[in-house]
This record gives sequence, structure tokens and C-alpha cells, in this order.
Amino acid sequence: MKAAFIHDHYFYPDPHSGEIYDGSGGVYNKRLWKRYLAVFESLTVFGRQATAMPEKIVLSNWENVDFFLISELRANTDRFFKRHIIKKRLKDRLQNIDFAIIRMPSVLGYIAQDICIREEIPYVLEIVGCPWDACRFYGHLAGKFYAPFAWLALRNATSKSPGCIYVTDKFLQKRYPSKYRKVAISNAYIEDIIDTEVVDNFYDSFIRNPDMEFKIGMIGTFSTKFKGHDIALKALKDIIEKKSIKNIKLYLVGTGDAEWIRTMSRALGIQEYVKIVGTLNSGTEGVLPFIDSMHLCIHPSRHEGLPRVVIEALSRGRLTLGSSIAGIPELLPPRFIHPTGNWKILSKQIVEVFNSPDQWREWTRINMSRAKDFLENNLQSNRVKFLSEIIENSHKTKNKQL
Repeated sequence: MKAAFIHDHYFYPDPHSGEIYDGSGGVYNKRLWKRYLAVFESLTVFGRQATAMPEKIVLSNWENVDFFLISELRANTDRFFKRHIIKKRLKDRLQNIDFAIIRMPSVLGYIAQDICIREEIPYVLEIVGCPWDACRFYGHLAGKFYAPFAWLALRNATSKSPGCIYVTDKFLQKRYPSKYRKVAISNAYIEDIIDTEVVDNFYDSFIRNPDMEFKIGMIGTFSTKFKGHDIALKALKDIIEKKSIKNIKLYLVGTGDAEWIRTMSRALGIQEYVKIVGTLNSGTEGVLPFIDSMHLCIHPSRHEGLPRVVIEALSRGRLTLGSSIAGIPELLPPRFIHPTGNWKILSKQIVEVFNSPDQWREWTRINMSRAKDFLENNLQSNRVKFLSEIIENSHKTKNKQL
């Protein structure tokens, strides 16, 4: 069977080499495509065409995978004024597809779902984020105005889909319910859990040398304020000024322009306690070694589905704090969750963790145990089973109609 993967993600086609790169230097690579190629013979990736090479070079090419990129969808208004052009292009190509995996929320996704329904193309939705939260925290009045429409659009999409794959266990299912088949499968990629002895030795070294630098890590794009960098900086200032903890430093990993973070750090007078790491490769080539060097990972995000970086931190046995947004409370115990946007509570939690080395071993064990639920072998088995069920059900429906 020929399948399509559809999302608004940007991809950059190199005019010289002919290679296709992930437009944001993220995880849209062979590892992702192989999940679907375990079920389908070939995959056509529908996405948006980027005009510039990303900072981090991640090759998206893979055998039995081709790309169909839309250049007409750039400005926010294009979803309205160029919709008829985009829809025609998608329809022409989808007619050669046997099954569609539509990642939501996405403009291309909504259009593709409409085409699949009209053309009777079997499909499934992957729900990976909450448009209500995304629009509310967009940082512009237009986003707040559009939020209820975005919420309604995704609710409408999930209500009529023959199958929905949610990355959360409960949150997205409750906000965007499905009437038909549904399953919870994270899109995180965790191959294994770090050895407990390695974790214990790492934290024991700090306990033996309490004056050494306590490293706090945060991973998230600098291009938007969704990830809560401002919350992290305000919490850090509070700790340094009021809690008299000086041997801490915040390390920030992400893509995009971080100048606004540098400016804010200087304005708060904490620039010497903040290190902009910048872009790192995924997995063992960058992100995981970074996490392994941190004593505490924080994720004060304002918009999420189920964040991969939190799951990765848990799998490396790291002490972890997160906001109350979306699926994060499904990953962390309540004592490690702060109300979204509340830097004062985050500050208190960081101090509590810092001052509780006698509990670090217990807390890291809890995190590692939770991470086991997201091992790739288990998730992929569930994914293959669910997709196969949707395909089989679509065949039965077609046979009945005939």
C-alpha cells in the first residue's frame, strides 16, 4: 500500500544535491518514516517548502519515501486566500494514495481530511498538540481571537475521523474527543533507559562536592515564547537574589535566534548564570549527552502535546520539573508541576530539589520507571496494531458498500 504523511512541517529541498532536509533541524527523518514503512510499502510526505537551509542539518530522505512540498502556504492568510490552489494540488496527488496519516493540528491536515472524506481515502489522525493553547499564548491579540475557532476546528476533525492516535493518555482525548477508534501512543523515541548506577554516580559526585556547579537544562526553540524561557529566567533571578544559591547555571538548547533571551538575561542581571548552548543534534549525537550532563531539567512550557524532551529527561534519570500545560502532568508527580506561567512556584520547586539530595535517588527512580512506558518497541507495536486495524476496518466498510 502507498501511504501519505501530511503535516504543516517545513522541509528544505537542496537545489544542488537534490536532498531533502528537515526545515527546523528536528526529528522528521528516517527514524520517523520507518515507523510507517513497517506497515506500508512506500510513503509520500506532504509538507511545506522552506526557502532556506536550517541551522541544524537533518536529512529527511529515506528509501521508499518521497516528498510533495507546498510552496503556497507561508503567510497565515494563505490558508484562506490560497486554499483552493492548495486543495487542488493535494487532491491531485492524494488520488494516487491508498492511506493517509494526517498529523494535527495543521492547515494541510484539515484540507487533506476533507479530501479523504470526499474521495473515500482511508485515513487516520495523529493529534500531537493543542491549538487552543497555541493560539492563546501566541503573544498577539489575533491569536487569542482565533483560539476558539482553532479549538472548534480540531474538535470537528476528531469527531468524524475513523481513527485517532493521541500523544497523551488523557488530556488531548478529553479536549478533542473521538467518537470512533482511538489509542494513546506518544511520538517520543526512547530506545532504552539509562543504567541506574550511572545516574547514582552522577548525583553522588555533586553530593560529595556541593560547591560544584548545579546545572539546570532546558530544551526548546528560541523562535517563539511558547516554551517559557522567560519563566525560567524570572525563576532563576528569584533564586539568585532571594535564596542565596549562587552555584547554579541555566543551560539553554534550541534552534532560532536567542538574542531576546540574552537581552532579557542582561535586563534581569543574571547573564552570568545563563548559557545559550544553541542547536544540538538529536539522540546520542547531541541532546542525550546534554541531558546527561544536567542535574535538573525544566520545561516551563505554555503549549504542548506530550513533550518528547521531558520523556527523554526521564529516560536519562534526571530530576525534572514541568508546567501544568497539556500532557505534562501525565508524566511528572504533582509536586514537580508548577501552574503554567508561574515562575514563583517554579523557583520554589528548584530550590526544594536543590536542597533535597537525600531524595534524589528515589525521585530519579520514579522518573526512570515512568519512561519505560515510552520505549520505542512498545509504542511501535501498538502503532502497527492500530494502523492495521484501521486499514482492515476500511476494507470491510468498502466491501459492504459494494
